Amino acid sequence: MKKKHILTSIALTLLLSFMLLSCNADATAGLFRQISESKAPVGIVYKQIVGQYDDDDPLTTNPLYFLTDEGLFSTNGMSSTKLVANEEGNIIQTAYVDSTEAKVVFQTNDGTKKLYSYDIDSETVDSAAIADFSTYDTVKLLPNGLVLTKDGSDAFALYKYTDVYAAVVSIGTLPGFGVEAVLQPSGTKHQDLSTTPLLVSLTDGSDYKHYYVSGSGSSSTATALPAATEDIRYASMTVINNSGAIGAIYMLTYEGALYGASSVTGPFTLMHTASTKSYEKHAFMYAYSDGATTDLITKPKGINEPLYVISFNDNTVDTTGVSAEPIRDGYGVYLDAVEIVDSYEKSDGTLLIATLNNGMYGIDIGGNTSTNTENYSL
Repeated sequence: MKKKHILTSIALTLLLSFMLLSCNADATAGLFRQISESKAPVGIVYKQIVGQYDDDDPLTTNPLYFLTDEGLFSTNGMSSTKLVANEEGNIIQTAYVDSTEAKVVFQTNDGTKKLYSYDIDSETVDSAAIADFSTYDTVKLLPNGLVLTKDGSDAFALYKYTDVYAAVVSIGTLPGFGVEAVLQPSGTKHQDLSTTPLLVSLTDGSDYKHYYVSGSGSSSTATALPAATEDIRYASMTVINNSGAIGAIYMLTYEGALYGASSVTGPFTLMHTASTKSYEKHAFMYAYSDGATTDLITKPKGINEPLYVISFNDNTVDTTGVSAEPIRDGYGVYLDAVEIVDSYEKSDGTLLIATLNNGMYGIDIGGNTSTNTENYSL
């Protein structure tokens, strides 16, 4: 009898152990998934995908220029070359590819407020500064070649880097305000203002003034967003182009609220709130349409946050038919455990995605595919 009792106790103990292990497996499945999907660092710290140089030769691959924490690089899709090395006190902050002039223009943290250039044909850094904005208090080179300035009278304006005297557009004089952010649509920051507008957000520390800048050359305009937006801090913006004309405008806040408007003058309608999501300045938000439905593909803050896609009928600017879901597979399969720092649109729906520590990926939204890290093509 004693032997039978011992065998029964062992059986019960084993049964309870299996039950506990089963429950624990269910409870930790999410953790195991996060661990299995985490991406190992590749040793490249990307800062910006600058853009491609178009040499008008259909037989050659246009080189891609990018910034890392080490400096300015170019790649032909097979190998990369360091062109300009960062040095202490002379670290490249942002850059722009000018295919017309065959130059990569860049700004460093040297404090001079001058812009420098790398000559693509001679493969050397030009000895003299290509532009001198030292008379301004604030100078910021943008990825599209424009330069945002603030002068001693608190007047904000945008200039072409090639002309420090004639402003492309004056934003306005706002005493006590500084630059909060310049928001440009993900993937197309390098494109001309005529096709890719931008948002200049200014702040005095408590209130915000947002200016929607669009147009071409001397016809460019800076339009203030409605007063109702002055207590909102935006993390990202994008626009929908309809047959070359700017259509709907979408703005995403740090708290995960999406606003839409059919015109820059508003009204801006709250379309969706993701109460469990938050975003950082310059958050990734790319607009893609299949001809009927628009997907706003976003990357929330958090290293294990997957892509979060907000969908609605094309040109919708209200809550009608809005839905949202996380994307962990397909084009989003490698992007959950990464921090996106920049993106570059090769064509509609196909992008290069640069991350802080996990390399660069190529995604095809329409084809729902993604390359592995550093296996992208140009």
